[in-house]
Amino acid sequence: MKTLRSNLLLFALSIALCCVAYPLVLLAVGWSLFPSNAEGSLIRVKNPDGTERVVGSRLIAQPFTGNEYFWPRPSAASYNGAAAGASNWGASQPKLRDRVAQQLGGMVVYKAGSPSVGPDKTKPRTPQDDIAGWVAAKPDRVAAWANEYGVTAAGWARTDVTKDEKGDDKYGLQGEYVAAWANNHPDDAEEWKKANPGKEPKPEDLVGPFFTDFAKAHPGQWPGVVEKKDGDKVTKSIEPVDPDAAVAPFFFDLWLQDPANAAKVADLEPVPADMVTASGSGLDPHITVRNAMSVYQLGRVAAARAGARKIEFVREDVVKMIEKYAFTPLGGLGGEPLVNVLELNLALDEKLPVPATGPDRAR
Repeated sequence: MKTLRSNLLLFALSIALCCVAYPLVLLAVGWSLFPSNAEGSLIRVKNPDGTERVVGSRLIAQPFTGNEYFWPRPSAASYNGAAAGASNWGASQPKLRDRVAQQLGGMVVYKAGSPSVGPDKTKPRTPQDDIAGWVAAKPDRVAAWANEYGVTAAGWARTDVTKDEKGDDKYGLQGEYVAAWANNHPDDAEEWKKANPGKEPKPEDLVGPFFTDFAKAHPGQWPGVVEKKDGDKVTKSIEPVDPDAAVAPFFFDLWLQDPANAAKVADLEPVPADMVTASGSGLDPHITVRNAMSVYQLGRVAAARAGARKIEFVREDVVKMIEKYAFTPLGGLGGEPLVNVLELNLALDEKLPVPATGPDRAR
């Protein structure tokens, strides 16, 4: 009985110390010495009426997309603090290469003054222009692409996919276009079923034969989204069109691998790695200063905030802002200099607001 009483007393004391006293002490110390950290490193701004509102945390990235803002790293968690995590795609994962290549295809630029830009300074050539021309130059280019880059082609078929009330996939224009083609080509669907017994093909499963047939019927063209206006009504449909800059994200990797494009590839402006790769948490609030200073960020932000001012002067002000908020991890002991995207963007809104006639300040 004495042993039982001693054990119960020790158990109660342990609960009181470890589960009550210790957390309370840590909470008191945190709130008294580190109040901002204790409440999640929240950032508050003042409203016009003098009240404050929370706009985010220094610890969690936000999806800024406006041209007047610096953009964060990509996020495998869709910037959702409750779903932190990485994609877990390794370097050999085709889906990772596909995502990065598509992002690069839509944003890469040629180095200023390089031969690929061309002599016309008023209308310089872009990689997107050259990729579109390269796709159109070979009649069956889209067929070769779909069969070699199945992951990318399947992603095209799943553009704008949503879920219906039953939780099933509801396809967008691209998926519906492939599905309509499959209805008119039952032999291709049956061949897929023979190779995959007991399954029904989805649009993304048939992109290979679809693009092969499309290339034969429409050589050198691409199934693009076409908008048509009828008064105030706008309708969209998929139709064969000549390739334009919109195809660049899909064909960039294949264009990159073609030896015929080696000279143009050499003229591409390098892209900072952290601009197209997600962090382990998917919520990293920082980007490298190298990223912020690159032509893919600095020039775009300065141009959006210039207004009537000369862009050179605005650019200098933005650079000073980056340098002001830059820091090196571990107290300067190692790593690349970083800058907090949210803090930098808030400072820009305060010191260099977008002109009234400027673009929408969408995040």
